[in-house]
Amino acid sequence: MSSLNEENKKKKAIESKKKKLKRKKPIWCEEQIDDVVKSPKKTTLSQTEMKDEAYKRKTPDIKWVPPQSPLKLLQEAHYHDPWKVMVICMLLNKSTGLKARSVISELFRICPDAKACTRASTNTLEQVIHGIGFQKQRAARLKRFSEEYLGKHWTHVTQLHGIGKYGADAYAIFCTGKWQRVTPADNYLDRYWEFLHDIKDTL
Repeated sequence: MSSLNEENKKKKAIESKKKKLKRKKPIWCEEQIDDVVKSPKKTTLSQTEMKDEAYKRKTPDIKWVPPQSPLKLLQEAHYHDPWKVMVICMLLNKSTGLKARSVISELFRICPDAKACTRASTNTLEQVIHGIGFQKQRAARLKRFSEEYLGKHWTHVTQLHGIGKYGADAYAIFCTGKWQRVTPADNYLDRYWEFLHDIKDTL
């Protein structure tokens, strides 16, 4: 009975936080993008920070499952695949959640993993992501990132091409569970990070 009561308390705590977050607009509301651009928070990592354990290569023993939130961040549905989480971040850079969402399904259909991305033609990638702009640069970046991701030389995601603080923080939050070691600069990641802090006693 005690165990059942504790479980109910945890569920109520999470639901309470979710209700509060529902009052806020989801990630794909374009009018909120300016908040991210104007954020005064630190958006780069120092050489020391890049080697933090939060960004270390994920090992099989990590079983972290991030809780779903009312924010419905694109990364939440792909936490099990670090490659996809970081690709999403790369697509969201200088874009909006609404535009990125429109191409992600097709991109992941053609490229379900990093190996498929390296094999896809650059022209195909450019056509798929054309709707979010900068398709030539993004396609080249995706292919190089995927090639490096498949390699065995890297120990931290911060060593991979195209991965800055935003992608690295998302990786720590959604893939390794080291969210308490990072302080996101991105407003949407920050809101999810606050969500985790509010329910940390239930995790």
